[in-house]
Amino acid sequence: MTEIIDVRGLDEKDVQLLQSLVERLRKTGKKKKTQGEEVEHELVFATHRSNVIGKLTRREIYEDL
Repeated sequence: MTEIIDVRGLDEKDVQLLQSLVERLRKTGKKKKTQGEEVEHELVFATHRSNVIGKLTRREIYEDL
């Protein structure tokens, strides 16, 4: 992973803002690791009960609605 960020052409204020943001992200990353929380979250889709058996196409599903 890259450890250098190119800030050429940015104002001093913007560079300081980026630096403070990086420090804040590092602190929150350390907190999450020490608390034992998972950094990555599993994506869960909404589901509902259905009486469908077999495969359906999107068209067949949406025709019923």
